[in-house]
Amino acid sequence: MTSSNLDLVQVYTKGVKAWFPDDTLGWTSATVVSKEEQAEFIKIIFQDDNDSEKQHVFESKKSELPQATLPPLRNPPKMENTDDLTNLSYLNEPSVLHTIKTRYDQHHIYTYSGIVLIAANPFARVSLYDPEMIQKYSGSRREDLEPHLFAIAEDAYRCMIRDNKNQTIIVSGESGAGKTVSAKYIMRYFATADDTSSAGVESMTEVEKQILATNPIMEAFGNAKTTRNDNSSRFGKYIEIEFDHQRNIVGAKIRTYLLERSRLIFQPATERNYHIFYQLCAGASDTEKKELALKEWSEFHYLNQSGTGVIPSVDDAQEFQETKNALVTIGVPPEVQADIFRLLAALLHLGDIEIGGRTDASVADDEPSLLKATQLLGLDTMEFRKWILRKQIVTRSEKIVSNLSVTQSQVVRDSVAKFIYANLFDWLVTLINKSLSCPQTDLIANFIGVLDIYGFEHFQKNSFEQFCINYANEKLQQQFNQHVFKLEQEEYVKEQIDWKFISFSDNQKCIELIESKMGILSLLDEESRLPSGTDQGFCNKLYQTFKTDYQDYFKKPRFSNNAFTVAHYAHDVQYEAEGFLDKNKDTVPDELLNLLQASQFTFLSDMLQPTTAPSTPTTEQPPVRKSMNQAKKPTLGSIFKLSLINLMDTIGETNVHYIRCIKPNEAKAAWEFDPNMVLSQLRACGVLETIRISCEGYPTRWTFQDFADRYYALIPYSYWDPKSNPDVKQICRVILDTHVNDTNKYQIGLSKIFFRAGQLAYMEKLRSDKLNMCATAIQKHARRYLARLHYMRVRKLVLMLQSVARRELGKQKLELLRQEHAATVIQTNWRRYIARKRYLKIRGFIVQLEAVCRGWVARKRHQVLKKEHAAIMIQKMARGWIARKRYQAIRQYVISIQTCIRRRQARKQLVMLRAEARSVSHLKEASYKLESRVVDLIANLTQQREEKSKLKLQAIEIENRIKNWIQTYDKVDQRAKSLEQNFGKQDELEDSKWKELKKKREALQNEYISTLNKIKGQDKELMRLKEELLHQKDDVAKLKIATKKTNETDIIELKNQISALKAATEYKLFVQ
Repeated sequence: MTSSNLDLVQVYTKGVKAWFPDDTLGWTSATVVSKEEQAEFIKIIFQDDNDSEKQHVFESKKSELPQATLPPLRNPPKMENTDDLTNLSYLNEPSVLHTIKTRYDQHHIYTYSGIVLIAANPFARVSLYDPEMIQKYSGSRREDLEPHLFAIAEDAYRCMIRDNKNQTIIVSGESGAGKTVSAKYIMRYFATADDTSSAGVESMTEVEKQILATNPIMEAFGNAKTTRNDNSSRFGKYIEIEFDHQRNIVGAKIRTYLLERSRLIFQPATERNYHIFYQLCAGASDTEKKELALKEWSEFHYLNQSGTGVIPSVDDAQEFQETKNALVTIGVPPEVQADIFRLLAALLHLGDIEIGGRTDASVADDEPSLLKATQLLGLDTMEFRKWILRKQIVTRSEKIVSNLSVTQSQVVRDSVAKFIYANLFDWLVTLINKSLSCPQTDLIANFIGVLDIYGFEHFQKNSFEQFCINYANEKLQQQFNQHVFKLEQEEYVKEQIDWKFISFSDNQKCIELIESKMGILSLLDEESRLPSGTDQGFCNKLYQTFKTDYQDYFKKPRFSNNAFTVAHYAHDVQYEAEGFLDKNKDTVPDELLNLLQASQFTFLSDMLQPTTAPSTPTTEQPPVRKSMNQAKKPTLGSIFKLSLINLMDTIGETNVHYIRCIKPNEAKAAWEFDPNMVLSQLRACGVLETIRISCEGYPTRWTFQDFADRYYALIPYSYWDPKSNPDVKQICRVILDTHVNDTNKYQIGLSKIFFRAGQLAYMEKLRSDKLNMCATAIQKHARRYLARLHYMRVRKLVLMLQSVARRELGKQKLELLRQEHAATVIQTNWRRYIARKRYLKIRGFIVQLEAVCRGWVARKRHQVLKKEHAAIMIQKMARGWIARKRYQAIRQYVISIQTCIRRRQARKQLVMLRAEARSVSHLKEASYKLESRVVDLIANLTQQREEKSKLKLQAIEIENRIKNWIQTYDKVDQRAKSLEQNFGKQDELEDSKWKELKKKREALQNEYISTLNKIKGQDKELMRLKEELLHQKDDVAKLKIATKKTNETDIIELKNQISALKAATEYKLFVQ
């Protein structure tokens, strides 16, 4: 800094606030807590206002203090919400940032910075653009109302009327900052500001309606969703609103700059193509979808690359209808609209053409997208297929046709799509201009231009588009600096102060680096016109050309040979040279161009004819002449350069107003403020550069009245006594002569006082010290007065309190005696009542307890008797069950032994029978034995059946007896319950009867169960006998087989006997 630091450092006293850099907040506030000043050294310690444990230290030698950078001072709280940054006492970067943040937190999105309006995007709906607000600002002066873009528009309108000079409003900022919306509202203001009726839009003229109708059209065809903005303008535009001599709108004209053609064929992740394609897919009728073969957006290659096709809270079908209505408003009939939509659909199908092949590109003849695209474009399918797969090189003597690779063929296909869309966009702009332009140019008196142009861009990867955008911003920044400098000088001349030329860092060198004869654009055009030109060759030319010149503005990256860095006014930007040549040329092969011009689709051929007519030969020319014409085709960079120069000439001839749009956060969250992001944008848009230029001269200026009102306390009362009617200018001179020794620190003009940077901080310190001293004196006398007043009041109060206290004590004693007597009476009656109540309660409790105890004893005795009876029954049943179980076990064991013995005897008999089987007599004997055995078995079965029948009868009889006992038991039980309720003592007698009946019932049940078990045993015995008969049958069968050979007649007889026995046995078993 300058030697003024020696004076400014005196301002840093205890309690003064200053700013320090912070990684998160950009700048953080801190307060001076101590200051050490020695002969050759100074040290100031600050305490952070956000973190009390954090400290900031400034140290410097006094000899180095003039060159040291002091911490920027913070403004008084009263001034931190000012609506104009130039009114700040300390005009520095952190103060500007803090003021904008303070206003933004209070939902004030607009702030002035001199001639610039800073607009912070709220990312929320705000009620600042209603018709009532338009009428409020219409006809008002800028300083009368809060900052607003309507105030800038009104100021431009009034300047046009007053000075009879054209005006320009430049709206700039990065993507998502709100440029397009701001420009839209400015146009709406001009269209509706003079309509004082409540009708609003209905009272506008046809021209005004058409001007407003251009917004949805330009947004549909030129805007797209990006990662930073859901409605980002992908082109720059300058709209001239034309006024007649009566200051009525009579027409308008639009100029566009650098449409982002590459977006048509590729979109990064989470971004979209131009809105019109999604509107067409969503809003077209069924008939249109069928005719144009439209599908969902996700099925088109040009629309689905990013994976994003829907914007939240945006209805593409409704937007499509608004776009169609806007086209009708500017004079585009439905028939032409149908042609436009047909062309858009053709582009979508063009992107779906599948190009295959390994080395040479190939496309199938019946490729559906190829057929549909050429049908919609009105082209010959085979010719179109031929020239997207091949290229033709024309020499002096022949034409050479060669195949293209797959990548080259895709580039040609995409270049055709970009060429058609760019021409469609230009055709729309031309049509809008024809519709809006005033037919009689003599009626046009002046115009107000609104420039909506992209702000400075610096991405991770920067290409040709960013280079052109930043080149345009360099030109605009140069014009802005010159304009601010000019206004500064005009202010000094107007106030007739002594001033010297203010030097500021001009960016002319950077602009020359880009646009001079040997600049970057010229070298790019030169390389683009070479048949063998490459991006690497272009880069090498840049390295060679700028090796010595422009070293401060051109740099070669350390780790890349295919990139270059340009030092712009806002930031150093590294550009990747890859794709620069293709994007700069952006041409279509002549064969395809001729094919498009000869299209059967009249709309397409008419649209391309005017644009390409100068480069399209009408008569046959030699190949050399044609190649020369081809070499002279203008490149995209040269076209943009010429259009930008024309734009700057136009702006230079107008009075310029500036609106800088700021994007407060990257997440597009409502009312959130990212200080570092805003700070970088303030640097990029030139606001801080403007402040720096102002600080080089006299940045702080006060009117005599304002200065006297604030600092009159620094001089004696006699100078500003209201009774003497003092001169305000004289008061200001006395203040300055008394406290500012160096007259170079300020200048006195005709109506203002101009101060050097930092001088006002010294004046603020003097004022603060004076006010502190006065406040100390006032506090001293006020405290003495308040202390005495307090003492007198306390003394009087004590006397009053003593008298009142004595009286109250007497009353309290009397009341105490009365209360003691009343308490004695109450206690007597209460104790009597409590004693009687306790006696009655105990008596009732004892009576109830006796009843309960007697009942419990009776029930307990009853339960014991029931348990004894149940135990006896259980013992009885258990003993019977054990005896039966023992009998069954012994019986089963005996039967098993008998079975084994009989089996053994039968086996012995079988052996004997086998030995004797040959004799007939033996067979007869065996037959008789078997017959007797069968008779015995039948007799045994008969006996068993009779026993079973008897047991069944006994079981039935027992069941009937059990049922009778159960019924008797139920009756007795019911009678017992009734008797139990009426007679307590008889319960025991009835209970004994009931127990006896229950025992009998359980005995019958046990007898019934044993009978059932016996029947089951008989059944098992029957089954055993059946099995034994079956074994006997087997033995007889074996005997039959053994004796078959000896005597056939006897065997037959025996068979018959056995069969008869078998039948008789089976019958007996069946009967049982």
